[in-house]
Amino acid sequence: MKAYIVQDRWDPLFATVVFAETAGKARAIARNTDACEDLDFIDISARRAPSLDLCYKGKEEMDWNDPEDRLDMVKLAGFECSREIWDPDCEPCPAKEWCVRYERDNDDENRCPY
Repeated sequence: MKAYIVQDRWDPLFATVVFAETAGKARAIARNTDACEDLDFIDISARRAPSLDLCYKGKEEMDWNDPEDRLDMVKLAGFECSREIWDPDCEPCPAKEWCVRYERDNDDENRCPY
């Protein structure tokens, strides 16, 4: 199975990873995900994520709430939490060591002094 990052073609705020044989099948699967459930087929973008191919465990979608899946999504595909949804508590996150957002938010040089 091949990994695809699927998201709204016009507003890529939310994304997830699905596994399918083709981009078309990935887009069809995406319609059953939280990230793309309200979208028409033509409004879903499906980009290959070969770095996640070996993460296939028999499920059609990776689970952000599963620590192993989250680690792989962050480490191998650059995923991060979205500020538009919540301001996450990064300390308990299993992927913080590889998270660009965590690194950026905890960089003392870029932190606001106020």
